[in-house]
Amino acid sequence: MSAEAKPAPAAASGGTLRRPGPVVGFHTFRSYAGHPGKDGANFAYTEVARLLSDSAEVRPKPHDVVELFRSDEAARAALAGCDVVVATVGPHAYLYFHLRERLGLDFRIVRDARTALWNGYLQQEALSAPYLRPDDVLYHSSRYSLALYTMLFPGLARSRQAVCYPLLRWFPAELAGSWTGSGGDGTQIGFVGRLTDDKNYSQVISLQRELNRRAPGAFRTVAIGEGGQSATAGGSVVPGYSCRPPVDRARLWQDYRDMDVLFFPSTSSLETFGRVLVEASYVGTPVLASTHAAASELLPSESLLPTTLRADVDFTTHLAARLGDVDVAHAADLLVAGTIPPAGRGHAAYADHDRLLLDLIRGEAPDPSADPAPTAVQRAFLDRLRMRGLTVPADPAAADRMIRRLRRSFTALHRSRTPQHLGTLAMLLARSGYRRKTASFVRKSLFHGEDFTNIGGVDLQLSHLIGFEPRFTITSPDEEGGSPC
Repeated sequence: MSAEAKPAPAAASGGTLRRPGPVVGFHTFRSYAGHPGKDGANFAYTEVARLLSDSAEVRPKPHDVVELFRSDEAARAALAGCDVVVATVGPHAYLYFHLRERLGLDFRIVRDARTALWNGYLQQEALSAPYLRPDDVLYHSSRYSLALYTMLFPGLARSRQAVCYPLLRWFPAELAGSWTGSGGDGTQIGFVGRLTDDKNYSQVISLQRELNRRAPGAFRTVAIGEGGQSATAGGSVVPGYSCRPPVDRARLWQDYRDMDVLFFPSTSSLETFGRVLVEASYVGTPVLASTHAAASELLPSESLLPTTLRADVDFTTHLAARLGDVDVAHAADLLVAGTIPPAGRGHAAYADHDRLLLDLIRGEAPDPSADPAPTAVQRAFLDRLRMRGLTVPADPAAADRMIRRLRRSFTALHRSRTPQHLGTLAMLLARSGYRRKTASFVRKSLFHGEDFTNIGGVDLQLSHLIGFEPRFTITSPDEEGGSPC
């Protein structure tokens, strides 16, 4: 019996009548209690799980992915009878491919890529590649992400891809176009994101310094985010600059309304999107940003700052990296002259993506020929990208061997303070090529109960066990030819 012909229950919770639709398995994503600050991926997985639970067009069958890693029996009970499995588990969708073959099940897999030049989702796609079927779907948050993965994984041509991010469904309707600006003396500049080098955080401070030099007292900057860097460089106080951790979503929405301009200089190797850019454009907040990743498809050209990439540097996908620098002096020129760019309209492209995701799940995928092309600046970046060490298992048997190793360690890392947990932490420290980062992970695992929902934690450490660490460089602008891989 097909998915469409299976009888649906007469009513779902709350009395909502469910139309016949596919049985959809998914993990109900909740970040661990001690998570220091949720990023766009955390919000996305929570929102997708809510969408599936609330929709009358699918029959949800939630499960706990930790149990699936732990036991074939639990996996069979959770996945048998599913028509589709939607991966809401960070970069661990490879497990569903492995289990589908191992248990002889037959369901489509809908998964996502949330980061770009970074181990987690690259490893997911490498391990998933030998198992792909034509009706499996990989969806992306941006045209940039789709173009990047298509270039790096030619085998994706054997299945489906789409740009899909159903985030606007959860934005407060009353805040659309509600930007007011600071309404006070001087200009307020905002920054939202991790206060880390790959997000070009130091350039936020540099901009405030430059503005102080040109127009003392006329500008102030507020940085909102988590991170270990000091709010000042060299120990000196920067007049007009302050930072604070994110408090809650309601406060952040108000922050967007109060900013005169959002400064987003990120050139992070992780970046595929920039959720803050869409949140700002939804409110109507003007933005000044780098040209990196999705910025050129989400913002008007007036918002884009000249950005110089770091050519011929050896980058690892194991660490978040700052790939370039924006022209801070040019940003200061615009701000001192009062040349504020128009608000972006990038959010509008995502208005119906809750509908699109449900269509993808139901097998009603859009025509691949309609996929939007990357922008000129994105294409120029991809043409300069040179990747090495991005190996794909030769066949499902080779992928199975790697995934079985990851399953054992993933399971042990979720059995807090057991001998298996402690032994796996010791093994990771012994095998890590980045001891400081692994030691930080060990502390968080032991003392804060970190689990797989801290994306960039468990998944990144597991890559040590299978030796997965692609590296890349960005060639000089005048270099021609060459292969991206």
